Amino acid sequence: MHRQLDHILGKYGTFIIERAGSDMDHATEALARWRHNIFLVPQLIQNDVSSTKVRLFLRRGLSVRYLLPTPVVDYIEQHDLYTEDASIHERKDKDKDRTKDDPYRRAGSSATSSSPA
Repeated sequence: MHRQLDHILGKYGTFIIERAGSDMDHATEALARWRHNIFLVPQLIQNDVSSTKVRLFLRRGLSVRYLLPTPVVDYIEQHDLYTEDASIHERKDKDKDRTKDDPYRRAGSSATSSSPA
């Protein structure tokens, strides 16, 4: 990982945007070696938008139009992301994958029974 950091931060650098409640000095301590190539962007307007908050808003039926750029909201709506229906489908897909790989969880499986019917 250190080599990757050296490659990215050493050659290209990065911008780090301040987030509400974060200590920028503490957050960048481990990156001190590349400090010359790290540009900190202070938060002028408090922006506490997080993926957790977006999911919570959408699951409660609240609008996120003023929290996210329009193309992002459009993408979320087109792909039915972060909704209760999407969560149900995601759980069903995960259950299917687990069942497919586990013969003891298959419906109607006789893997645990050795006696003839």
